[in-house]
Amino acid sequence: MKLLLSIFILLSVLLNARLISQDIEIKAEKKYGKSAKKRFISIQKDLIDKYKDANDTVKLEAVNSWVNRVKYDSDMHVYGVSDYWATLYQFVGKDRGDCEDYTITKYYILKALGVDPHKMKFTYVVYRDKHGRLLAHMVLAYLKTPHPKSKNDILILGNNNPRVLPASQRPDLIKMIKMINGDTGPKSKKWKKLEIDMQRKKL
Repeated sequence: MKLLLSIFILLSVLLNARLISQDIEIKAEKKYGKSAKKRFISIQKDLIDKYKDANDTVKLEAVNSWVNRVKYDSDMHVYGVSDYWATLYQFVGKDRGDCEDYTITKYYILKALGVDPHKMKFTYVVYRDKHGRLLAHMVLAYLKTPHPKSKNDILILGNNNPRVLPASQRPDLIKMIKMINGDTGPKSKKWKKLEIDMQRKKL
Protein backbone atom coordinates (compact mmCIF):
# COMPACT_ATOMS: atom_id res chain seq x y z
CA MET A 1 0.00 0.00 0.00
CA LYS A 2 2.82 2.41 0.96
CA LEU A 3 4.62 1.56 -2.28
CA LEU A 4 1.52 2.35 -4.37
CA LEU A 5 1.06 5.63 -2.50
CA SER A 6 4.70 6.56 -3.11
CA ILE A 7 4.36 5.76 -6.81
CA PHE A 8 1.18 7.84 -7.03
CA ILE A 9 2.87 10.81 -5.34
CA LEU A 10 5.90 10.51 -7.63
CA LEU A 11 3.71 10.39 -10.72
CA SER A 12 1.76 13.43 -9.50
CA VAL A 13 4.98 15.37 -9.01
CA LEU A 14 6.30 14.39 -12.43
CA LEU A 15 3.05 15.31 -14.15
CA ASN A 16 2.94 18.66 -12.36
CA ALA A 17 6.57 19.29 -13.37
CA ARG A 18 5.70 18.93 -17.07
CA LEU A 19 5.58 22.22 -18.88
CA ILE A 20 2.22 21.35 -20.44
CA SER A 21 -0.07 19.20 -18.31
CA GLN A 22 -3.57 17.95 -18.94
CA ASP A 23 -4.69 20.16 -16.07
CA ILE A 24 -3.37 23.23 -17.90
CA GLU A 25 -5.17 22.20 -21.08
CA ILE A 26 -8.46 21.89 -19.19
CA LYS A 27 -8.02 25.20 -17.35
CA ALA A 28 -7.00 26.98 -20.56
CA GLU A 29 -10.12 25.76 -22.34
CA LYS A 30 -12.30 26.90 -19.45
CA LYS A 31 -10.71 30.37 -19.32
CA TYR A 32 -9.89 31.10 -22.97
CA GLY A 33 -11.83 28.59 -25.07
CA LYS A 34 -11.19 25.50 -27.20
CA SER A 35 -8.59 27.21 -29.39
CA ALA A 36 -6.41 27.87 -26.34
CA LYS A 37 -6.54 24.20 -25.37
CA LYS A 38 -5.48 23.25 -28.91
CA ARG A 39 -2.50 25.61 -28.69
CA PHE A 40 -1.25 23.97 -25.49
CA ILE A 41 -1.77 20.50 -26.94
CA SER A 42 0.23 21.65 -29.98
CA ILE A 43 3.16 22.75 -27.81
CA GLN A 44 3.35 19.28 -26.31
CA LYS A 45 2.64 17.28 -29.47
CA ASP A 46 4.17 19.39 -32.25
CA LEU A 47 7.18 20.71 -30.34
CA ILE A 48 8.15 18.87 -27.17
CA ASP A 49 7.25 15.34 -28.27
CA LYS A 50 8.30 15.81 -31.90
CA TYR A 51 11.66 17.51 -31.38
CA LYS A 52 12.86 16.12 -28.04
CA ASP A 53 15.64 14.12 -29.76
CA ALA A 54 16.58 16.76 -32.35
CA ASN A 55 19.73 18.88 -32.24
CA ASP A 56 19.62 22.41 -30.85
CA THR A 57 19.53 24.08 -34.27
CA VAL A 58 16.37 22.21 -35.27
CA LYS A 59 14.78 22.93 -31.88
CA LEU A 60 15.52 26.65 -32.16
CA GLU A 61 13.99 26.88 -35.64
CA ALA A 62 10.87 24.90 -34.71
CA VAL A 63 10.14 26.78 -31.50
CA ASN A 64 10.88 30.19 -32.99
CA SER A 65 8.51 29.51 -35.89
CA TRP A 66 5.70 28.19 -33.66
CA VAL A 67 5.83 30.98 -31.08
CA ASN A 68 6.03 33.74 -33.69
CA ARG A 69 2.56 32.77 -34.91
CA VAL A 70 1.11 34.38 -31.78
CA LYS A 71 -0.21 37.91 -32.37
CA TYR A 72 1.79 40.90 -31.18
CA ASP A 73 0.05 43.25 -28.73
CA SER A 74 1.22 45.76 -26.14
CA ASP A 75 1.25 45.19 -22.39
CA MET A 76 -0.90 48.26 -21.94
CA HIS A 77 -3.58 46.86 -24.22
CA VAL A 78 -3.48 43.31 -22.85
CA TYR A 79 -2.74 43.89 -19.15
CA GLY A 80 -3.35 47.60 -18.57
CA VAL A 81 0.26 48.31 -17.52
CA SER A 82 3.26 49.60 -19.46
CA ASP A 83 5.66 46.74 -18.67
CA TYR A 84 4.57 43.22 -17.74
CA TRP A 85 6.30 39.85 -18.05
CA ALA A 86 3.58 37.33 -18.89
CA THR A 87 3.99 33.62 -18.28
CA LEU A 88 4.04 31.20 -21.18
CA TYR A 89 0.57 30.14 -20.05
CA GLN A 90 -0.87 33.67 -20.21
CA PHE A 91 0.79 34.42 -23.55
CA VAL A 92 -0.35 31.21 -25.23
CA GLY A 93 -3.75 31.31 -23.53
CA LYS A 94 -4.51 34.87 -24.62
CA ASP A 95 -2.76 34.29 -27.98
CA ARG A 96 -1.14 37.72 -27.83
CA GLY A 97 1.71 39.58 -26.17
CA ASP A 98 4.82 41.71 -26.65
CA CYS A 99 8.51 41.01 -27.25
CA GLU A 100 9.26 39.95 -23.65
CA ASP A 101 6.43 37.42 -23.81
CA TYR A 102 7.74 35.85 -27.03
CA THR A 103 11.18 35.64 -25.42
CA ILE A 104 9.88 34.05 -22.20
CA THR A 105 7.77 31.48 -24.05
CA LYS A 106 10.58 30.44 -26.40
CA TYR A 107 12.96 30.12 -23.46
CA TYR A 108 10.71 27.81 -21.41
CA ILE A 109 9.73 25.59 -24.34
CA LEU A 110 13.39 25.20 -25.36
CA LYS A 111 14.31 24.47 -21.76
CA ALA A 112 11.61 21.76 -21.70
CA LEU A 113 13.19 20.38 -24.88
CA GLY A 114 16.49 19.98 -23.08
CA VAL A 115 18.35 23.02 -24.37
CA ASP A 116 20.96 24.12 -21.81
CA PRO A 117 19.68 27.28 -20.06
CA HIS A 118 23.28 28.51 -19.80
CA LYS A 119 23.17 28.95 -23.57
CA MET A 120 20.02 31.10 -23.56
CA LYS A 121 19.81 34.75 -22.56
CA PHE A 122 17.00 37.29 -22.41
CA THR A 123 18.67 40.07 -24.39
CA TYR A 124 17.81 43.76 -24.35
CA VAL A 125 18.62 45.43 -27.67
CA VAL A 126 18.04 48.63 -29.60
CA TYR A 127 15.95 47.76 -32.64
CA ARG A 128 15.39 49.78 -35.81
CA ASP A 129 11.90 49.24 -37.19
CA LYS A 130 10.82 49.51 -40.84
CA HIS A 131 10.12 53.21 -40.35
CA GLY A 132 13.65 53.84 -39.13
CA ARG A 133 12.65 54.40 -35.51
CA LEU A 134 14.97 53.16 -32.77
CA LEU A 135 13.06 51.14 -30.16
CA ALA A 136 13.83 49.22 -26.98
CA HIS A 137 13.31 45.53 -27.71
CA MET A 138 13.94 42.06 -26.26
CA VAL A 139 14.99 38.89 -28.05
CA LEU A 140 16.17 35.46 -26.98
CA ALA A 141 19.86 34.92 -27.67
CA TYR A 142 21.40 31.46 -28.02
CA LEU A 143 25.13 31.34 -27.33
CA LYS A 144 26.92 28.90 -29.62
CA THR A 145 29.97 29.11 -27.34
CA PRO A 146 30.11 29.88 -23.58
CA HIS A 147 32.03 33.12 -24.20
CA PRO A 148 31.08 34.47 -27.64
CA LYS A 149 33.91 36.32 -29.36
CA SER A 150 31.79 37.79 -32.13
CA LYS A 151 28.20 38.30 -33.21
CA ASN A 152 28.57 35.17 -35.35
CA ASP A 153 28.55 33.14 -32.13
CA ILE A 154 25.14 34.48 -31.03
CA LEU A 155 21.91 33.28 -32.64
CA ILE A 156 18.89 35.56 -32.36
CA LEU A 157 15.31 34.39 -31.87
CA GLY A 158 13.10 37.46 -32.25
CA ASN A 159 9.48 38.11 -33.07
CA ASN A 160 10.27 40.65 -35.83
CA ASN A 161 12.12 38.16 -38.02
CA PRO A 162 10.87 34.63 -38.82
CA ARG A 163 14.40 33.23 -39.16
CA VAL A 164 16.95 32.25 -36.52
CA LEU A 165 20.05 34.16 -37.57
CA PRO A 166 23.44 35.10 -36.12
CA ALA A 167 23.42 38.58 -34.60
CA SER A 168 25.90 39.56 -37.34
CA GLN A 169 23.11 39.03 -39.89
CA ARG A 170 20.58 41.17 -38.03
CA PRO A 171 21.43 44.78 -39.01
CA ASP A 172 18.08 45.89 -37.58
CA LEU A 173 19.46 45.11 -34.10
CA ILE A 174 21.55 48.24 -33.69
CA LYS A 175 22.99 47.47 -30.28
CA MET A 176 22.95 44.61 -27.79
CA ILE A 177 22.62 46.25 -24.37
CA LYS A 178 22.32 43.54 -21.74
CA MET A 179 21.91 39.77 -21.41
CA ILE A 180 20.19 38.18 -18.42
CA ASN A 181 19.10 34.73 -17.26
CA GLY A 182 17.77 34.30 -13.74
CA ASP A 183 18.21 30.52 -13.96
CA THR A 184 21.96 30.88 -14.30
CA GLY A 185 22.68 34.27 -12.71
CA PRO A 186 21.32 36.97 -10.38
CA LYS A 187 17.52 37.20 -10.27
CA SER A 188 15.87 40.58 -10.80
CA LYS A 189 12.47 41.31 -9.23
CA LYS A 190 10.84 40.64 -12.60
CA TRP A 191 12.61 37.29 -12.94
CA LYS A 192 11.69 36.23 -9.39
CA LYS A 193 8.04 37.04 -10.05
CA LEU A 194 8.14 35.26 -13.40
CA GLU A 195 9.68 32.20 -11.77
CA ILE A 196 6.92 32.08 -9.15
CA ASP A 197 4.18 32.63 -11.74
CA MET A 198 5.64 29.90 -13.98
CA GLN A 199 5.79 27.46 -11.08
CA ARG A 200 2.13 28.25 -10.36
CA LYS A 201 1.39 27.88 -14.08
CA LYS A 202 -0.38 31.23 -13.99
CA LEU A 203 -3.03 31.55 -16.69
